Amino acid sequence: MKKRLFASFAVVAMVAGSLVAASSASQAASRTVVVWSPYQGGNLDLWNAAIKRIETANPGLSVTSVGNIDMAKSLAAINAGNGPDISVSNGNGNLGWFCGTGAWQKLNTLIAGPNGINMSATFNAAAVASSISNHVRCALPLYSEVFAFYFNKDLLAKAGFTNPPKTTNELLAYSQKLTTFNSDGSIKTAGFLPWAGYYGFDMDSMWLGQMFGAKWYGGNQAAAFASDPRWTKAFTWQHDFIAKVFGGGNFDKGSKLLVKFVAARGGEWGADHDFMTGRVAMKWDANWMGPMFCDPDGWAMVDLAKCPSKLNFGIAGFPVSAENSAAYGSGVVGQGQMGISKGSKNVKDAWIVLKGLATDTKLNAAWDSANGSPSSLLAKAARPSTSADWYLPIYDITSNPKSAYHVVKNTGEHLEESMLQNLMASWQAGDTANIKSALSDLAKKVDQIVVRNN
Repeated sequence: MKKRLFASFAVVAMVAGSLVAASSASQAASRTVVVWSPYQGGNLDLWNAAIKRIETANPGLSVTSVGNIDMAKSLAAINAGNGPDISVSNGNGNLGWFCGTGAWQKLNTLIAGPNGINMSATFNAAAVASSISNHVRCALPLYSEVFAFYFNKDLLAKAGFTNPPKTTNELLAYSQKLTTFNSDGSIKTAGFLPWAGYYGFDMDSMWLGQMFGAKWYGGNQAAAFASDPRWTKAFTWQHDFIAKVFGGGNFDKGSKLLVKFVAARGGEWGADHDFMTGRVAMKWDANWMGPMFCDPDGWAMVDLAKCPSKLNFGIAGFPVSAENSAAYGSGVVGQGQMGISKGSKNVKDAWIVLKGLATDTKLNAAWDSANGSPSSLLAKAARPSTSADWYLPIYDITSNPKSAYHVVKNTGEHLEESMLQNLMASWQAGDTANIKSALSDLAKKVDQIVVRNN
């Protein structure tokens, strides 16, 4: 899994006849459920094994599983009236697409029905919250994707630190001690980089907001980038961090040095990654990067109990601001999502399949073992039988009640995320002078997009 699961997908215009005609929900037999997923190879085998268990437990029910179909194709087919009964969205950021357009049906009645689900007793808090968009629960969660804090234990110990930083103030102080400079004044090694575009899968601004507990939308459902003062605090902290850690108190100097440092970073997917080489001591990253830091060549989850790399690293929750101290131990946690198409002709059986896939502990445990994607289920059986000590903190972060993905609205391909990321990049480069004004402008633009799309 060498790419961010929440990656954007361009909506491809297509006619209904260009899709897999035999998979159309409109052609479904009375007890046939058609499921489209993006999975291939071994992952599709795991998925289909779970489907087979559902068929065995429900005599007379037949499920047609079609893999290698991305979200854009599913959405286009559903809106053309030629979609499957069930489809899968790879990540939280696109949920607004399916909920906001009505492509996926509301599940509230089915969840509360006689064959329903007690959501809070079945899934962790992040998963319960993440399957709602615009106050509509249109999805059930699948596996989790966890973004946490990685730290090089040896480098921290050499600097006199026995534990990872827990607060944003500690993170700055650690970084000041861990950052070194070459004789020409350029950065040699960095403690930590709160920098948009540095190995961040375009999510750096989201992680920064999580550290300060900043909200994406307010109680009135309007974008909260201007109304929640924690966004201003977060960006101000980033500005001060760059100045103090890299510029000797001078932001412009620190920013220019970081531009050069980031430009010279090692490759993202191998042993020359800056975290592997010790060029950076601490960083934000995805849970599925852990196996690469253990084995950059094999990148395998098949033996989680071992970490053959010489890199001695740890995983923890994000450091948090003083006013957000109760959130320490948390991270950004999102889920793959799946829903029932608005055109399904067999909602009753589609719900049986949807529920079965979401709650199958064998599927969840096997998926985690194969991909390093922790289950959204609370049941212990949904975890692999053995997990490495270095990976165990991921489960703690996944289950932390403060871990979350931000509230999702229909902004298309999660445009509010890319817009916030662009603002962070402009701010760190010194191109944005007034962060309060810029955040206010961002909020207005996001609100306009939401109104237009709903």
